[in-house]
Amino acid sequence: MNTKHSALNHWLIQRATAILLLPTIFMSTSYRMALISLTILVVWHLHLGLEEILADYVHHEVTRNLILILLRIFLLISIKYVFVFVLTHVL
Repeated sequence: MNTKHSALNHWLIQRATAILLLPTIFMSTSYRMALISLTILVVWHLHLGLEEILADYVHHEVTRNLILILLRIFLLISIKYVFVFVLTHVL
C-alpha cells in the first residue's frame, strides 16, 4: 500500500509540474520572475521524469544511485548558472 501511495504522489507531482509550466509564463509580473519560475519547474519536472526512468530501467541500485547523484549535481550547477544569468543580464 505504501509503494502505491508513493507512486501516486510521484505521478501527481510530475503532472502538476507539467501543468504549471504554461501558466507560469502568463502569471509572472516580470520577465526575471518568469525565467526563475520556469527554471525551477522545468528542472523539477526533468528530475522527476529521469528518476522514474532510472527506477524502471536501471536495476542495479548502486549504479542508479550514482547516476541520480550526478544528475542532481548537474541540475544544481545548471540552476546556478541560469540564476546568475537572469540576475545579471535580464532587466
